[in-house]
Amino acid sequence: MTPSASFIDIAIFVVFLAFNLLVGLFYGRRVNDMRDYAIGRKDFSTATLTATIVVSWIGGSDLFYMLEEVYTKGLYFVIVILGASICLFLVGRLVVRMEKFLNNLSMAEALVNLYGNQVRTIAAISGVLSVLGIVAIEFQVISKVISSIFGVEGPWIVAVSAAIVMLYSVSGGVRAVTFTDVFQFFTFGTFIPIIALVIWNNLKDPEQVVQMLYTNPNFSVREVVGWHPKFWNALFMFIWFAIHGLDHVVFQRISMSRDILQARSSFSYAGLISLLANLCIIWVSILLLSSNQNLDPENLLAYIIENYASAGFKGFIGIGIVALAMSTADSYLNSSADLLANDIIKPLNITVKNDAIVARTFCLVSGVFALILALYSSGLLELLMVSNSFYMPVVTVPLLLAIFGFRSSKRTVLGGMAAGFMTVVLWSIFGSNADSILPGMLANVVVALGIHYLLGEEGGWQPVAPDSALALERAARRRSRRRLMNDIKTFRLYTYLKQNLPEQEMFYFLFGLYTIAATYTAFYTIGDSSVQSYQRIYEGIYHAVPFATTIFLTFPIWPPVVKNERFITLFWPLGISAILFFAGTLLVIMSHFHHMQIMVLMINFLITMLLLRWPLAFIVALSGMGLAVVFFEQYTGLPILYGEAMS
Repeated sequence: MTPSASFIDIAIFVVFLAFNLLVGLFYGRRVNDMRDYAIGRKDFSTATLTATIVVSWIGGSDLFYMLEEVYTKGLYFVIVILGASICLFLVGRLVVRMEKFLNNLSMAEALVNLYGNQVRTIAAISGVLSVLGIVAIEFQVISKVISSIFGVEGPWIVAVSAAIVMLYSVSGGVRAVTFTDVFQFFTFGTFIPIIALVIWNNLKDPEQVVQMLYTNPNFSVREVVGWHPKFWNALFMFIWFAIHGLDHVVFQRISMSRDILQARSSFSYAGLISLLANLCIIWVSILLLSSNQNLDPENLLAYIIENYASAGFKGFIGIGIVALAMSTADSYLNSSADLLANDIIKPLNITVKNDAIVARTFCLVSGVFALILALYSSGLLELLMVSNSFYMPVVTVPLLLAIFGFRSSKRTVLGGMAAGFMTVVLWSIFGSNADSILPGMLANVVVALGIHYLLGEEGGWQPVAPDSALALERAARRRSRRRLMNDIKTFRLYTYLKQNLPEQEMFYFLFGLYTIAATYTAFYTIGDSSVQSYQRIYEGIYHAVPFATTIFLTFPIWPPVVKNERFITLFWPLGISAILFFAGTLLVIMSHFHHMQIMVLMINFLITMLLLRWPLAFIVALSGMGLAVVFFEQYTGLPILYGEAMS
């Protein structure tokens, strides 16, 4: 242990590991059979499923890799990262077609019902190979993080961390994995934004971020997007990441859902959350690049720990990254045990009294084998790429065809699998493993469809059943489109604005009170020099806003004869736009983007979202801010220094 590792860092780390172990063992009780071990009892909430999808999807290795690649490649890799988040959205749209597979324990079991045990075994073996590479690299990430924070090295570090993951994964099955994932989700969700905030606060000149984005060619859209190999390589990687989501863990999360609706919601929410998490990681990398463009990309995390982490915060950084690694490792360990016990041993017709014990045994075996890979293999990224290269072109293609309703014979699928495998082998010899995935998948599709139609196999594209989830969703979309078209045809602006009026007149008075408080709070952040520079604009706001506010304050007590429904219907959105956004944006500009002014403007937007329907709220906000910008530039003849917002 080095002097930099304080007692509080060690305590935080030990408590985190112990709490994970206790949570996993507690929720892993009463696992009775293989189904319970693999997919639980289908009683998980949507929030729980969302959390476990996110932290299983984003691993500790992804954090290292994303920081490094964004730092060195900029927008080229940002494009790739966006594909990973889009993938979860696509899975959410795809699950509506997977109603028939919802009770399968694995993707290999879904294929056995269509094409027999040979296809099942091939799919299971490919799945296990891809899983072990992922688990091994997450174990190595845990070791690397502990070494960076505590200054200790040795194989026992990764062995102890891996043992904790294996212990609750072996004993508790997917329930233990899922509920520890929830805890790890909150740990990771807190860690990334705080890291970004700490680096931001330590920048000597925050405006250098804008300067870097303007001057670095890797962050120039004109330089990045074009007819050149680097962009096309990024585009191919984007496609790979976007269709990369049908591995066994993702399929397992679908099977854990109560129904199609919950599965779709969970993956849609997970896609949004993963997008936000990835954007935070991208932002951290951009801040590091802005602060120092000569860092070693492979040691960015070590740089963060050394330069931005104090005693106690190092431990927090450690558990944030280890949470990601553990959540991915335990999920893939569980899926490996599922594939080995359910799809490789079970077809051999070996009689066992308790199949859950078999699954536990294989979970332990998988963990030990992954640990050996982590300890004795240096090229884990290459191993991970190779294992995925022999999964997606072999297994993902027939699984996707089955989901989209294509049915054929066993020899059709085996022929496609063989073509995908051989293409990957040949392509890897003359190219690279990464480049071989899409050609391998394409070869699988072409050969499978060619065999099917040339040999006249039975099956083909199956019609959608009228009572299936897909047919019901399509009918719902058609009804929704008809309602939208009808709303557009019958739209009347006055009627729509009238529907946005408050139900009680007291809201006008309360809104008036808020505008007085918000406006006069904003006035206090305008310096004397700014008041003198923009005297007429300042006086115009000073006199116009109180007048408009008075109308809202006194409207409830106006006599019925004076009240005019048409007037308040039009004045309500116009007043909100003028007071909160036109005047509010002018105050932000005049204050040189003072933090208090920006915060007030953000609160104004939240208030507007509560008062109006969201389409009108966006129109009111954007029009008010846009008019303010145009007015300021035309009236003063001065440019708006947006860079001041970064200072």
